[in-house]
Amino acid sequence: MNSIALFLKDFQKGTELTDRLTAVDMNVTFAESIYDLPDQCRIGIVDLDEVKFGNVKFISELSSQTNMILLGYMEKIQKESRDKLIAAGCDLVILKSSLFKNIQSLVKELLK
Repeated sequence: MNSIALFLKDFQKGTELTDRLTAVDMNVTFAESIYDLPDQCRIGIVDLDEVKFGNVKFISELSSQTNMILLGYMEKIQKESRDKLIAAGCDLVILKSSLFKNIQSLVKELLK
């Protein structure tokens, strides 16, 4: 079973994502730091609007110390912020609405 780490604070959104991800046979872990990750974690989903997670330092550290695909989401994407986060190691930055609408197909595509 593939593992996904969720870096977010919104419990309601986390529950919604977990429900959708477990429906496609994914093991979901809520993480506060790199040290909370399960072995063989394939994807990290990061709330880039959250101050603790949505910064270049955190993304850079996560990217350099793990082999995860980092999928970040934001309420509204600003090009400058997006470019900095991608340069720091975020593989994909998408709108929050797109993530919640398309999470199952996104994860399947990323795991190919």
